[in-house]
Amino acid sequence: MDRIGNLLLYIAVALYLFANGILGFSNGGDFHTMSSAIFSGNIVGIVTTILSVIGLIAGVLLLLQLFRIAIPNIELLMLIVIIVWVVFMVIVDIIHPLGSKPNLLAYLVQLATHLMVLGALISASKSA
Repeated sequence: MDRIGNLLLYIAVALYLFANGILGFSNGGDFHTMSSAIFSGNIVGIVTTILSVIGLIAGVLLLLQLFRIAIPNIELLMLIVIIVWVVFMVIVDIIHPLGSKPNLLAYLVQLATHLMVLGALISASKSA
């Protein structure tokens, strides 16, 4: 059963990252919402685009790993995605709530989603 659970987790996280990556290019999805909560002005679009590209790459990498497709330097790419995701989580889930009074339940949902993505990325990477 553990194998089925991991498979479902990888698919869910890959789809989450892939879909939010695509939505980010049209100023939608979680990446845009999170970027606009932290930044303002033109930088929101730049950060959203960067996160969208990283989300697309991470989603595709996770899906390719599921099908055991060999990609050169995939461990390094996954490690870079993990580091970017951790920095993103620190900014969005720790630093930003300090300056505002977030709704506790909405905050917990957001934090849980981010932790699930991080957990899937770490478990998909053999080097982490």
